[in-house]
Amino acid sequence: MVAVLGGLRANRDLAVLVAGSGVSSLGTQLTLIGFTIVLAGSGPFAVAGLFVAAALGAVLGAPLAGWAVDRFRNRMLLAVTVCGQVLLLVGLLFGYAHVPVLYGLMVLLGLSGAVVRACASVLIPLTTGEDQTTGEDQAARGYAWLSSAQNTGSVAGIVLGGVIAAGPGIEVALLLDAVATFVHLALVLRLRVDRDPGQDEDTAGPGAQWSGSVLLRSDRLLVGRVVAQVVGGVAVAIALVNEVFLVQGPLGGNELTYSVMLACWTAGLLLGATASRRFTTARSLVAAFATANLLMALALIAPSLIPHVVVNAVAWVVAGACSSVQNLTLNALVQARTPDSVRGRVFATVGAITVGAGTIAMVAAGAVVNAAGPQRALTVAAAFALLAALMAGITVLRRRHLQPPVVSPDFEPAPTPEARSATG
Repeated sequence: MVAVLGGLRANRDLAVLVAGSGVSSLGTQLTLIGFTIVLAGSGPFAVAGLFVAAALGAVLGAPLAGWAVDRFRNRMLLAVTVCGQVLLLVGLLFGYAHVPVLYGLMVLLGLSGAVVRACASVLIPLTTGEDQTTGEDQAARGYAWLSSAQNTGSVAGIVLGGVIAAGPGIEVALLLDAVATFVHLALVLRLRVDRDPGQDEDTAGPGAQWSGSVLLRSDRLLVGRVVAQVVGGVAVAIALVNEVFLVQGPLGGNELTYSVMLACWTAGLLLGATASRRFTTARSLVAAFATANLLMALALIAPSLIPHVVVNAVAWVVAGACSSVQNLTLNALVQARTPDSVRGRVFATVGAITVGAGTIAMVAAGAVVNAAGPQRALTVAAAFALLAALMAGITVLRRRHLQPPVVSPDFEPAPTPEARSATG
């Protein structure tokens, strides 16, 4: 942790991006949790509609985000988009009582969030550079800090959102989200680094906004890794949704116990971010993901077999660390497998897939917990973690990590080894 803070102090632009993303994640969760509690009285379909609207925005925003990030200066695009989010939140404050307005603005917030995430992802490598002594790319370290800030902000927002929605009300949650987003905007305006896609000789041509999905379909390593990420994300979703029922049921705890368990998960996120910096090659990134899911499966099954507060706390530290490794190794793998000219579109596409799938997984997790109960639900979550580990392990055994990326910056498939030998 000391090393993380020291590294951020030494890198102003990275600290700005990390802090802004963390504050933004906190505000987003304040709004989501607040509206979840408000809509709970209208039934499960109203709550599901909220999450579907947010996920739909993220999915629809993927091609737009990818196209915009690889067309306009990223610092300006990030600032304009965050400013738009402030205005959307103000509109939400005055119009949330009308359900169509609420869902519509949530779609737009999800769409703008896709642009913000894509901008942050492609700017991170510009803030880190290379180690002057080893020449090693430090982008993985930047992604680790970014993910830690986002996860910490999200957990804090989840806890505060419930308290605020149950007390002062959703209006206060929306105001705090708007303030947090304005702080994010102020931080973005202090960025000094920028990326100008127009300077690339292979700048995107017509239809290039879909190149991210083209790359994912063509690169077996990446597409397999993204699918495994979705499966592993189901395990995380079930664990987080189930925790409050586990604490209030088998563990016999209260609200304070639940907050402590979430704090343990957050501590694990920070530990996982530190460990993830060690993995740089494609093989090590995929192997780390597989190992993390194996450990997560063991951590999730432990409180199911031994429902005790201490067991749950230790398990949540381990599971949180594994969840962090899941996210960070995916970011680092995308960074390593994509050329700069298409990186924004690829990150946007991957982000849309994971966010959309994660939102659906959260909704499905509620059904799993309701049907299986708190302890058995953890067994189901462990099974998904094991499946994700198996999928990643098969990728390594098939040596797909040795295959080069198969899409060139000109958006045409790179020639196969057979084709190169035939023309050579």
